[in-house]
Amino acid sequence: MAGPVDQQHFVDRVELQQVDRDIFTGWCHSGAPLRAYGGQIAAQSLMAAGRTVDHDQRRVHSLHGYFLRPGGTKESITYLVDRPRDGRSFSTRFVRAVQNGETIFMMTASFATQDDGPQHQVPAPPLDMPEDLVEVFPAIASHVIGAEERRALDYPDASIIDLRVADPAQRLELAAGRYERLAWVRVREELPDDWLVQSCALTYLSDLTMVSTALAPHVGSYQPNELMLASIDHAIWFHATIRTDRWLLFAQDTPVARGGHGLARGLFFDTEGTLVASAVQESLMRTRR
Repeated sequence: MAGPVDQQHFVDRVELQQVDRDIFTGWCHSGAPLRAYGGQIAAQSLMAAGRTVDHDQRRVHSLHGYFLRPGGTKESITYLVDRPRDGRSFSTRFVRAVQNGETIFMMTASFATQDDGPQHQVPAPPLDMPEDLVEVFPAIASHVIGAEERRALDYPDASIIDLRVADPAQRLELAAGRYERLAWVRVREELPDDWLVQSCALTYLSDLTMVSTALAPHVGSYQPNELMLASIDHAIWFHATIRTDRWLLFAQDTPVARGGHGLARGLFFDTEGTLVASAVQESLMRTRR
């Protein structure tokens, strides 16, 4: 099992070692200094849950997670899986991520058979293809946005993730209570054609910019270090076959920020315009006491 300094390939970042029937361990790389990247903890939690489900019969269709404490990068994380239900069509798993005897993250994930039924979706927003946009690593984390937003981004190694934001230097104003952010994102290397690996990869990617999207309307309104920023909870719904090593359009908005919390929503579309997943995250955006 790769440690945090050995995760040169994306698959190493979701790799887990099985200790017992429902117990797994893994390592996380750094997001904020000395703090484990939350998207990786969520992705590894999903990997642990998925490895206790019949791969051939059921796939994840939703997950709901809560970030309880910051994780560290110098010790491994233990993932404890509980199996509250295996029905005829659905399997439910509860995962606790534990480090140094404390639960740092918990997740409920639901897996289901693939069945026929009605279909509809919203159209993908128009946007230039990623090849026509300027790559923003590491520029978006330096001079393009405010210091408080940079601390929220917690970007992983740009050699593994390719992120291209539409007009990253242009601050978009609130319109009808909404702020829009459009970005193309993908894992740079080829990934296995495995629904669990692909779903874990999308979970990893989904946490890249949600805090910064919720904060974006207020960039420049606060001094650096004036705000406490963190992910509080995170939810994803999986709608269609995913290839995270192909370009995905991540369309995000933030409908509300109040009471020291901010909400961000995101839709993932593939290049054919298929809505493959939806994500919602609530973030802590609180002035320091």
